[in-house]
Formats: sequence, C-alpha cells, structure tokens
Amino acid sequence: MRLTFRYPVYPTKTQETTLLRWLDHLCELQNSARHDRIVALETEDRFVSLSDQQELLTAAREKYDDFREVPQDFQNHALRRNDKAFANFRQRCENGAAKKGFPRYKKRVRSLTWSLRKHNKIVRKKTEDTDKQTIRVRENPIRETAWKHNRLKVPKLGEVKIYMHRPLQGDPKEVTLVRKASGWYAHISCELPDTPKVEPTDAIAVDVGTTHYLTTSEGEKEDNPRWYRQAEGLLRKHSKDLSRKKLGSNHRKKQQHKLALHHERTVNRRKDFIGKLVYKLYHHKKNNVLVAENLNATNMVKNKHLSKSISDVSWATFFKWCADIAERDGLHFHQVDPKNTSQTCSSCGKKSPKKLSLAIRTFSCQFCDTTLDRDHNAALNILYRAAAALRGERWVATLYEARNKNEARDLDLQNATQLMLFDARTSPSL
Repeated sequence: MRLTFRYPVYPTKTQETTLLRWLDHLCELQNSARHDRIVALETEDRFVSLSDQQELLTAAREKYDDFREVPQDFQNHALRRNDKAFANFRQRCENGAAKKGFPRYKKRVRSLTWSLRKHNKIVRKKTEDTDKQTIRVRENPIRETAWKHNRLKVPKLGEVKIYMHRPLQGDPKEVTLVRKASGWYAHISCELPDTPKVEPTDAIAVDVGTTHYLTTSEGEKEDNPRWYRQAEGLLRKHSKDLSRKKLGSNHRKKQQHKLALHHERTVNRRKDFIGKLVYKLYHHKKNNVLVAENLNATNMVKNKHLSKSISDVSWATFFKWCADIAERDGLHFHQVDPKNTSQTCSSCGKKSPKKLSLAIRTFSCQFCDTTLDRDHNAALNILYRAAAALRGERWVATLYEARNKNEARDLDLQNATQLMLFDARTSPSL
C-alpha cells in the first residue's frame, strides 16, 4: 500500500531561483520528448520508446552543460511522465473511448520528482559467525534537527527547510516537490504493509446530491457548503482586476497570483470538508462498511442546468477518498448500480409507475402507502442492494432478505427478481 505525506517546504531565494530554472528545463525536455515521438511517427512511421529517449538524454548530458546542471533523476521522471501520457492515449484508443486525450503541449511544469535508492549499511549484530551484518536500506531524505524545521535533502541543491507536522511512516520511495500559489510542498510517497480487512459488522449507505451533500440510510443529512458558489463573488472581482492589467506587467503577475491563490483556497476548503466527512462516516459513527452509488460524474456534468453544482460537490473525489481511507484502515467501501434507487420503494420493493422528477423531494408509494424523504429512501435501497450482493458476509444490521424466488412468489410479489429489496415478512434478520 502506498501512502503519500505532504509537508510544506521553505526554500531560500537562491534555492527557489534554481528550482524555477529546473522546472523550465523539465518543461522544455518533456515537450521535446513529445515532439520527437510525433515526428518519428509521422515521417518514419517509427515508435520511439522510453529507453530510446533515455539514451538520447545520456548523450545530451555528456555534450551540453545545461543538461548536466539538472539532476538526471528529475529528467528521467519527466520522460516517464511523457511515456505514461502516450501509453494512456493508446489504451484509450484501443478501448474505443469517446475522448482519446492526445498528450498536449505543456506550457509549464510545476513539480519535479526523484527516487530514493537503497545503499549498503553495516550494522553490528551478534551472530554465530561475526558481529557485523550488511543490509540494504533506503536513504532517508529527511535530516532531523532540534529546531522547528527539519531538512529535506534535494539532489544538487542541498538541504531545504521542511515543516513535518506529522511523523513519516513506512519506507519512503520517492519525493516530489510541487510549486503552488501558496508555496512549495514536498510529497513523500511511502510503502506500507497492507492493512487486513476487518469483519463487516456495521454498515451505512449514503445517497449524494446537490441540495444536501449526502443523506445516510439512517435519515441524517449533511448540508452542502457550496464552496464555489460562496467564492464566486470574490472570484469575479479578481478576474475583473486581472483583465484591466497590462499584459506582461508585474501588476498583472501579482493579480494572477491572487487569482490562483483564491482558487487554491476554494479547493482546500472542499478537500478539508470531504476528508472530515469521510472520517466522520467511518470512525465517529463507528461504521466499518460504507456503501454508495457508482455514479458517472463525467456524463452528469453535461447537464447545462446542473453542471456547476455537480462539479462543485466533487463526488468523484468523495468516492475516491472513501476507497482510500477504507484501504488504509482495513475497512470496506462498496458501490452499487444507481439505477432506479430513487424510483423504487424501500419497503415493498415496487417501482413507482410514474417517473419522479428532481423537484419531487418526497417519495410516496402507491402500493404500501409508505412516505419517506426521497434521498432517505434511495439510501435505504443502496444499502439493501449492497447487502444482497454481499449476502455471503455477516452483516449485523437491520437487514432482511428474500431467500429465493419461490418465497417471493408465495408472497404475491410481482417482480420476483428484485430480491435485493428487503421485506421483514420474507426471512429473519441476518
């Protein structure tokens, strides 16, 4: 399991100037590697591999001083990013994706990455033959100090101040320096052993939306903060101020930095909310199973009336963080088919004969007279579908399940295939 730790770093003016110069070089290198692949394919009908470009890089480092100035590990990672972009493009073409996503020309590069290698270390350990033993350990990029800031070792740059607000865990694999509007950050990727999964005992399902961010199967709602809507007024002011600045002037660069900082703060607020919400659903409420819908947000944002609201809630990030935290802590996260979860009664399992529009927020069943909040009803259906799909596991929750089609037929259920929708009459609780 890979876990990435992010820490703020504080380079000096001289170090920042060097880093910016390296980023410009890596941008030119990545665009040059992209151009070579395109030209070779169009003129010679030849595929240029990653190893071919790494050989050209070695020859360029022997010939040019500006190539030797930048650490070779940074340049190799830039070539790997370019190779990964072309590999993903070919994969999308083979799969017949609607958007192929051809690798684009890079105007700027904001990160540089280097790998942490292993070296031999002699340790004193009493054995039958000798009291010394040689082991291979990975180099530690952090030098601890007695002061507030530790030191991060950057190749060919020296030590940079880093504020480690939380301890580093696992075996560090690689380090990435990222430049953002608010400053520089170090992303240290560490390898940790996989956490064994716990036994699923307490389950909860969520139905996401735009009016409320989500509704749980217990009927609790979480308000939607609408981060972008709140920041829209100040965003408009910054954009107007930017349009009035002269092109290429220092005032325009300062205003661009203000606008970028405003966007970054909005993103940080959204991520902070999502992270606390996922932690709350798992740990504060003491649930070890979380179930949600498998939504395709890419297609949903094509709705011109809801595209801004759907992009603002960032469902894809929420689902990804649910899966990541479940993997990190040994919990469970499942996604089910979202079809008709809002159109089906959670009590009798029958679908509404008339399709309910989004304006109708209360679900009223015409067959069993059940009246529920629309989102609460959908969350219950999501939970029942997951329980039916995972019926081999032990679920200590108020879940009921129809065992087979014969029992459903005896109870005069019209749709016997919808056995995922539970009824207390069919079987005892699991």
